[in-house]
Amino acid sequence: MMDFPSWHFRSMDAGEVHVDPVHDEFFKAQDLADALVRESIQNSLDARPPRSRAPVRVAFRFAIGRRALDADASRAYFAGLEPHLQSVAKIVHVPPPPADEAVPFLLIEDSGTRGLTGDPEIDPELAAGTEDRKNDFFYFWRNVGRSSKGEIDRGRWGLGKAVFTVASRIRTIFGLTRRADDDRALLLGQSVLKTHILDGKRIYPYGFFARHRRGSDLPLPIEDPILLDRFADDFGVRRSEPGLSIVVPHYRDDELSFEKIRSSVVHQYFYPILRGDLMVELQDDQRRETISVSTIDEVAAVEPALARLCDLTRWSLTQKDEVRIVLPEQGDAAPRWKEEIFTAAQLDSLRERFASGERLSFRVPLLVKRKRSRAASSWFDLHLERDENLRKAEHHFIRRGITIPEIRANGDKTARALVIIDQEQLSTFLGDAENPAHSDWSERGDKVRTLYDHGAWTLRFVKNSASFLTSLLARPAEGRIRDFLADIFWIEAPEETEEQKTLNRIPIRGRAGSSSEEDAATPAGGSGGVTIARIAGGFTIKGVAPAHHAPLRCEIAYRARSGNPFRKHSPFDFNLLAPGDIEIVADDIAVRPIAPNAIELRPTGPRFQIYLKGFDSRRDLVVRVDAADAAEAELH
Repeated sequence: MMDFPSWHFRSMDAGEVHVDPVHDEFFKAQDLADALVRESIQNSLDARPPRSRAPVRVAFRFAIGRRALDADASRAYFAGLEPHLQSVAKIVHVPPPPADEAVPFLLIEDSGTRGLTGDPEIDPELAAGTEDRKNDFFYFWRNVGRSSKGEIDRGRWGLGKAVFTVASRIRTIFGLTRRADDDRALLLGQSVLKTHILDGKRIYPYGFFARHRRGSDLPLPIEDPILLDRFADDFGVRRSEPGLSIVVPHYRDDELSFEKIRSSVVHQYFYPILRGDLMVELQDDQRRETISVSTIDEVAAVEPALARLCDLTRWSLTQKDEVRIVLPEQGDAAPRWKEEIFTAAQLDSLRERFASGERLSFRVPLLVKRKRSRAASSWFDLHLERDENLRKAEHHFIRRGITIPEIRANGDKTARALVIIDQEQLSTFLGDAENPAHSDWSERGDKVRTLYDHGAWTLRFVKNSASFLTSLLARPAEGRIRDFLADIFWIEAPEETEEQKTLNRIPIRGRAGSSSEEDAATPAGGSGGVTIARIAGGFTIKGVAPAHHAPLRCEIAYRARSGNPFRKHSPFDFNLLAPGDIEIVADDIAVRPIAPNAIELRPTGPRFQIYLKGFDSRRDLVVRVDAADAAEAELH
């Protein structure tokens, strides 16, 4: 009977730099089930044929107990690997499993995809004329931190696939692919250990379960039909159509289970499931379950918040372009959120609809400008609903079907938001801003800073979209309601005299174009004063000028966990000396920046006001003005 090849690790040359893989460190800060689900499904969605309308199907099958691979059959797949596992046992702090025990494994399979295409015998970066051809096989098995994925693909770092070996206690996987372009079936195994010493030789950390030509270390896939059928039978692989099957032997059962995978699938991929682009099958020794557009509500029902999220998602998918609220286009300057996006009448109507519980759907135009290129028109959709059952804001950002889970929801307004980015140029930009785990967007990324004009502003505009619109729509009526809690906190008080009523009158700011009591009122005592109030993206300072019209000093900083926030200010937070960094609008007062976080204010009239916008709305501002009756203000 034909046998499988033994595992092969090459010996290192004397002058090679000793570099150990650090994949496990990369995933330690993440939940392993979330990372495995995110990477495997993301790869499958990216491998969907361009014109296919059929859903991608991904299966997670736990083989334990009687379904595990028995010890006798397993020897054929691990011959030659055990000495290497023994050699690194003290380094990775994981003893190799006994050879006489059955091998539990996790099988991850997809279908409705193209499989790992590309010539397995060439390096497309070296072979002339092949550098532009897609070679998934090469980049999956022979690259770390490098990827051939396109700019709009969900994953492009080339690191995420390392989660497969991290999920194995012996850092080992097998992969069987059938390709859509040539129908070839290819089997390969890979083990990612540490640099180690064996038989007096220093051994490279990467080993392969593969064919090798004499005199060559290039691992070639196994294609013999008899061996492939045997592998499929032993591991329960179903590979009759194009796709990829990954076997994770000795999977980490302390972090991976049926329940954890199911929860992760629904939380991270509810959107493509509800859109009909994805179906996920789960199976262990007792259960079998399919999560699809018709069954996801049953899974989500155990979590009321998740069920409401799925309900909002279904509603969002039914919204036609003509019913969306289209916001004004942004100009060529750095994009910023401004209250003037709505007229007073529009804002009143939207606030009334939002307060009544009506869901709102917005389309937000946005320009994406690569350096030395013409700005590309782009857009994203934002769906918003009010939910008083929420303890805090709940914002979900979804780029081409993958949820970006670690973006903070700013603000304290109880609303649920879906921010959907499918448009090509904006998806490309946000993909360039993603971290390797595809869990957050960072404006400090090299690509954001070097490839794009206004990159940081564009990213902030998207990330702050739900917070800004929610705050704008949920804002209470302007002015102070003196008796707001009178039915809860009250005491008997004597009737006010007319003189007391006059002294206790509270100025009310009028809307633009209307009269205002504040315009005619004089602060108590007639000595002048300064007030500081929060507005979207910044704050406003209003006051009555001192009699001597002396200049005022205003200092601004983001709140610090400890110490003096003004001394801890960094110009990287914001820089008032840099033109355009912070928008300043002043009436009846001259403004002169005197430090990165300080300005001099010199009133030119009896009453003045100044608006400062463009601050990070995720952070709390501390503002102080050196007027005798203006205390330091902390703006949340």
